[in-house]
Amino acid sequence: MKSVSVFIFRFFSIFLLVFFTVQVPAQITSPTANYSDLLNYPVFPETDPFFVFHATAPGTPVTGTLLATPPEGTPGFDFAWRKYDPGSNSFGTPFLTETGEGTSTANNLGGGCYSVHITSADLDTMFRAWVFPNDPHVEVEKGPDGKVMPYRYTCDYLRLNGITVADTMPYYDLSGGQALYLPNGMAFEWTSDNPDFEIFGARIFLNLTIYNQPPWSRPPTKDTRFILTAVDSFGLSRNDDVLYESVHVKAGFTMWYEDRSDFESEGIWTESEKPEEESPLEVRFKNGSENGVEFVWTLVDSAKTGEDAVFTTYDVNDSVIYTYYIPGYYYPGMVAYSEAGCVDSFPLLANPEIHVLPSELDAPNVFTPNGDGVNDFFVVRGKSLRAFKITIFDRSGRKIYEYEHSDGRFEWEGWDGTIHGKGNSFAQPGVYYYVINALGWDATIYRGIKPYTGFVYLFREAE
Repeated sequence: MKSVSVFIFRFFSIFLLVFFTVQVPAQITSPTANYSDLLNYPVFPETDPFFVFHATAPGTPVTGTLLATPPEGTPGFDFAWRKYDPGSNSFGTPFLTETGEGTSTANNLGGGCYSVHITSADLDTMFRAWVFPNDPHVEVEKGPDGKVMPYRYTCDYLRLNGITVADTMPYYDLSGGQALYLPNGMAFEWTSDNPDFEIFGARIFLNLTIYNQPPWSRPPTKDTRFILTAVDSFGLSRNDDVLYESVHVKAGFTMWYEDRSDFESEGIWTESEKPEEESPLEVRFKNGSENGVEFVWTLVDSAKTGEDAVFTTYDVNDSVIYTYYIPGYYYPGMVAYSEAGCVDSFPLLANPEIHVLPSELDAPNVFTPNGDGVNDFFVVRGKSLRAFKITIFDRSGRKIYEYEHSDGRFEWEGWDGTIHGKGNSFAQPGVYYYVINALGWDATIYRGIKPYTGFVYLFREAE
């Protein structure tokens, strides 16, 4: 978000280009003015300087100071200060006179036009200048406790109401006394003390409504102080603020699973928006909701699987663990409730997707159990297998190895080429016959045909 100072500068610069002329040296100046320039009249043919004086705080009295400096002449000047009277369209009697001075300063001046008559032995001249006190008004609607009014928010929206009023700068055409106003506008911006919250329309809507329409807009889910800052055409900035105690909630979670693609990743939990692994796939759901007190999890898409699993938790720090067995795609969701009863759901547009891989089974036809660490085991490549049984026979039909697995994760390391797999009696090199009976978690049956029955060749180097 761009800083307030940037939009102040831009607004201020545009105003200068539209209204003001190029400034030339004047004989009345001000040591305390916050802004000054030249003022042109619609009819009166001359140009006078004007000076703007900012109030140090809202509602505090504002006065100006003008300094008159003779342009030439012999030192020892007399000064007579008068103020313009709009009723008579003339300057009144002197309110300040000084004699034999080099300069003259008029203090505690209210808004209006002032003239100073300067005379000496060889000088007789008069100068004019306008004084404009400046005290704009900026206010945010709030209750006596400084908080957003209760009727300004529901679960559907939050409304912030602000008021900005630029100070009026009245002046008069000195020919006929026509009443005029110096142009003065206000630019504004809403900001907050919540660095994670972006305000849409912060410089467009003074009365700002933040609708609960995620993901484009939503009220903040933590207590947030909103600040309305406004700056007028003369660079005076004012602000006011209001505290919003959030009733809104934002649902969200992340998914973690154990990637079993290689042995090095075993036991390491990985965050993913789309976990993909064989069955059984255990997924850990970490709650990332904001301002929620109750969370209802739906972890199985009943429309796809015919199953349903709904859990309710009450602590945002509680993780939910669920194991997926049946191969397919799953779209988990969660609904979060705030203490005030506001509701939000996750996901919204892009669904987090869980993919349990379909079952697979494939058997090689050769292995070399010679202890070199390469192809030392006859291993069946299987995925998402619920039940698995393999029996291996030698050429005479004698059973020399058997392994059976049911339920849980399929983690068979394979046959090491020894009798009954006990590692102390090596099977002879040659051809062996295997029979596999397996059942996938997706109900696929593996048996009776190649490669679920077949021959495997055991090669071992002669000693």
